[in-house]
Amino acid sequence: MEEFSDVWFKQRAVIEFLTVEKVPPIEIHIRMQAVYGDQCVDVSTVRRWVRRFKDGELGRADLSDKTRSGRRVTASGQLHQDCFEDFVDLVIL
Repeated sequence: MEEFSDVWFKQRAVIEFLTVEKVPPIEIHIRMQAVYGDQCVDVSTVRRWVRRFKDGELGRADLSDKTRSGRRVTASGQLHQDCFEDFVDLVIL
């Protein structure tokens, strides 16, 4: 399965491409839902990105996520496994 950030990156590229093709944001969202299903970004996100691309970022936008403060989006699979096993041990006792 793809990383969530990889899917977002691809969706931003799709939004940029379809914006150049002059496809309306709602149509972009409908088409992306057909492809990405539950992992599709919200229509408000599509509209925001279309605005950014139309406001001068077209072809120059950085499609990757910018560094932000706060909790990390990703975590180690082993970390989750360890936490789950600890939880199960507590419940069983």
